[in-house]
Amino acid sequence: MKINRRQFVGWMSIGAIITSFLSATSQAASDSEENTSSDNFQVVGTLDELEAEGSLTDDVAGVIVVLNKSNQLIALDLACPHRGCDVALHEGGERLACPCHGSQFTIRGNVLQGPARTNLNTYEVKTEDNQVLVKVG
Repeated sequence: MKINRRQFVGWMSIGAIITSFLSATSQAASDSEENTSSDNFQVVGTLDELEAEGSLTDDVAGVIVVLNKSNQLIALDLACPHRGCDVALHEGGERLACPCHGSQFTIRGNVLQGPARTNLNTYEVKTEDNQVLVKVG
């Protein structure tokens, strides 16, 4: 089979595009693995950030991490079970509130006020080397 110059350039261009795509996909997978350990814990921030901000949120993992009065870390589902809006720490760190429809939750994720009818899901959380990690899988 004989190909002309135009066909050769076309095939080379396709090869370059495929190579670029595979390289980008490999880099994205590598970046994701840096933030997730082999036991499915995802880095969501540092203890310093948690203390400064009052909470940590991770949109990729879909979690919010708070520190209660006993200095225990609590990881909860970021999305309100009513309509999926992101909850946020409210009232001096005593509760979580949904800005969309007014649902309120205890710091442990229990419903205080609807329209939400179910509690926020909780996740396993730990610290390693000043990093806060949440089990995402």
